[in-house]
Amino acid sequence: MLLPISALADGAGAGAGAGVWQGTEQVQLRLISSTTHYDGGGQVKAGLEVKLADGWKIYWRSPGDAGLPPLLEFAGGVRHEMRFPAPTRFTLFGFETFGYSDAVIFPLRIDASSGGDLALVAAFSGLVCSDVCIPVDEMLTLRLDGGDSAPSPHAFGIAKAEALVPSIGTSNGYRITRAELRGAHLEVAIAARDDTPFIMRQGDVLVESAVQGLGFARPNFLGDVGRIAIIGDRGGENLAELVGTSAVITILHPEFMLEENVVIGRGEFAPAPNRTISGALVSILLVAFLGGLILNVMPCVLPVLSLKLTVILGQDRADLARIRRSFLLSATGIVLSFLTLGVGLLGLRQGGVAIGWGIQFQNAYFLGFMALVMLGFALMMLDVVRVPIPGLAGWQFKGGHTAWHDLASGFMATLLATPCSAPFVGTAIAFAFTAPSALMLAVFLAMALGLASPWLLVAAFPQSARLLPRGGAWVIWLRRGLALGLVATAVWLLLVLGAVVGGGRDASGGWQKWQPQLATRLADEGKIVLVDVTADWCLTCKANQLFVFESAAIKQLFEAEKVVLLRADWTRPDATILQYLTQFNRYGIPFTAVYNGGDAPLILPELLTEDTLTEAITILRRKP
Repeated sequence: MLLPISALADGAGAGAGAGVWQGTEQVQLRLISSTTHYDGGGQVKAGLEVKLADGWKIYWRSPGDAGLPPLLEFAGGVRHEMRFPAPTRFTLFGFETFGYSDAVIFPLRIDASSGGDLALVAAFSGLVCSDVCIPVDEMLTLRLDGGDSAPSPHAFGIAKAEALVPSIGTSNGYRITRAELRGAHLEVAIAARDDTPFIMRQGDVLVESAVQGLGFARPNFLGDVGRIAIIGDRGGENLAELVGTSAVITILHPEFMLEENVVIGRGEFAPAPNRTISGALVSILLVAFLGGLILNVMPCVLPVLSLKLTVILGQDRADLARIRRSFLLSATGIVLSFLTLGVGLLGLRQGGVAIGWGIQFQNAYFLGFMALVMLGFALMMLDVVRVPIPGLAGWQFKGGHTAWHDLASGFMATLLATPCSAPFVGTAIAFAFTAPSALMLAVFLAMALGLASPWLLVAAFPQSARLLPRGGAWVIWLRRGLALGLVATAVWLLLVLGAVVGGGRDASGGWQKWQPQLATRLADEGKIVLVDVTADWCLTCKANQLFVFESAAIKQLFEAEKVVLLRADWTRPDATILQYLTQFNRYGIPFTAVYNGGDAPLILPELLTEDTLTEAITILRRKP
């Protein structure tokens, strides 16, 4: 349970580990320390203690619709971090504001490098309000004699205040699953520790956005969704700017506190920025089509080449109508499988389940089934087995070639395409996964038509099949070679199955295991950090690793720039990795980001090259 803020401050006067009280009859302030002495350790854990008269309030770091946050500046350019415990929502003069009453301690982390005694001087500025607001400007001091440090009388109060600062560490396993703009409301949903949708019912949701001119009202909880009215918009322009931007969302609940930086998605009826809805729709559908088209040349889809070629090799090329029907059915298989996948993912999303591109390859049963199917097709191509097809399933063309074979080749193309996120695919999927239901299916249909376009092209010009050499002994050997390709695909699927069942793999070869917030912490220490989200089932990820990360030039670059390498293995389901991806509006892999200091990371393309990676690290190289 959350402790009341008023319980944090004690009534001790100046003494060991405390400065002198300063202020007015409305507010009293002083600096306090967790230790009685300064041992020269570098960082001092301290606090800004504030006592307020009855009816007076001081603001949070984001005051809300009105007010000013408290600021502290240390003399001599001493660096510090001021942390803010969970605030309370107040209504002042009709405005929604956030802050504290009675008493509060703001935890401080002060960088000190002096030897011997430590003397700190800080200028405080802020605003305290009751029926009126008054500015407060005070000079605060704190002196710690040099010597062995010991806990001061204020250590416990500072520790309690630290525990009330919302973070991932105080989330108790809960997490934000989506934040979407729907009309003039922001909808925020969270999941419980067992990944089921959490019905909040009580508490508060605070939103901090960089978009100017917007306010966020107290949430109404409808099932597992907190619905927040947005106020202060001008004609929809500010609302439109919200989509795709980052916002800090703080969840305050009696059982937990959670703070995350999330990307706001587009829900139903969300306005489009600076363009008409029809124009935005055409643009995203074109992106989705190009993404599907590019999937044809990705390593994920190459095993289906064997199925494509057998369609032609199994036909009499004199019968153009038969070739046209065959390829149309294959294209139909691609479209139907994409729509089936879209409907399935839509159902999961409606059920509150976090979704991602290629997540079926994290399922052991799916991998086992696909391996058997690939092996079965290989054996049939080698004429080792013949599968009798009774009744309706025997729907076939004249000459014995079944239509179901063509449909199956389309389904295989789709299923093997989903582990990879090719150029344009990531953009289309990010839009689809946050779009209304009908638009999500439209994006999947556009991707399907992109992937099916080569099939449709052959169907439109079936005479192109005549360009292949006439049949002969070479066809038998080609079928054997393609069958071996399918066997290799089945072996790969079984290896992935082993990784999924066995728990994946640990980072090695200079790579560290990724953990939430680790990249940010290391970057804040002045390091260049590269994060690679990968999986055993992602062939594009493997290509990036083999041809880029493992190249001699890139390894030399990593060593010269002292790049910290973090690898997140998404072979098995991992909610924290999916949550990390969705922060950047990404739902598929490969995903590569380069961090440097407190700036936002640089997100690299799905397909990496040595030049792209070298340029990114050069751009983000920390200046001396």
